[in-house]
Amino acid sequence: MTRIVGLGGGIGASRLWRALLSTVPPEDVTLVVNTGEDIWMHGVRVCPDLDTVLYALSGRQDIQRGWGVVDETWYAMDTLAEFGERPWFNLGDRDLAVHLFRTGRLRDNVPLSHITKQLAEALRIRCRVLPMSDEPVTTRVHTTTGKTLHYQEFLVREHCQPDITEVVFDCAAQARCADSVLTSIRSADIVVIGPSNPVASLGPMLALPGMRDTLASVRHRTVVVTPTVESIPFSNPAEANRARSRAKLLAAKGFDPGVAGTAAYYAGIADNFVIDSADSHIAHALHRDGLQVMQADTLLHLGANPKPLLDAILNIS
Repeated sequence: MTRIVGLGGGIGASRLWRALLSTVPPEDVTLVVNTGEDIWMHGVRVCPDLDTVLYALSGRQDIQRGWGVVDETWYAMDTLAEFGERPWFNLGDRDLAVHLFRTGRLRDNVPLSHITKQLAEALRIRCRVLPMSDEPVTTRVHTTTGKTLHYQEFLVREHCQPDITEVVFDCAAQARCADSVLTSIRSADIVVIGPSNPVASLGPMLALPGMRDTLASVRHRTVVVTPTVESIPFSNPAEANRARSRAKLLAAKGFDPGVAGTAAYYAGIADNFVIDSADSHIAHALHRDGLQVMQADTLLHLGANPKPLLDAILNIS
């Protein structure tokens, strides 16, 4: 048995988790998912990263969009528009049912981790899926115009156009990791930091008390899969928007927006780093920084064979 903990959420990580769970026993896998992007929207609590992971692992995800549920309908949003609302964050009808379920239980004081467990079981997901915390943490960006935006406002409504001066994780310093998160990391044979936005998806986790120190203690068995590929241009507008977000948030934190900056962002908490084969020319510089660098085709949504990537992850030494 190889115990694996995956950290991350959203579209990039969910693609990797889906491939991973087709190879290893789901019972050996724990996924810890970012909640810094959670937001109240249309009167319900939406957890974008958690839901993307749940939909991907249950086979319900709309693969073309990368988010939401396949074969979705939009009657609720259409009706809101009739009432004068201008929804910029669209929730499909089947998706909305998940948020209604979650919101009702949150108002009954049920912890988010328990609600997530109920949802995962109902969706017949066999691995363990944990929110990073049961307490609310919110990622916000400060812009050069003086406005402060929720990360979802920046990403979805503003299409990452505003320039950023700072990224903050409200309430992270006072929040606690959800039960068993740190224990799972300490006891894992392999910790995988997924190809998520380093600042938006992993930053809130790293800001939680105890998380960075725990990861530092297992850095020799922690591997990062880069979300950044410098040598292959993005043709999909949504992928390009997410790439723009990664670059702007890394720059706001003082890091180069490319592969080297991503590696530097994780310095001290991961000794192993997977880059895309197209960026092989970058490997030498990363080796020089003391990382064990592996190469594989990482863009699974473009049809890359996942086996070399999974082999690289599962065979770190």
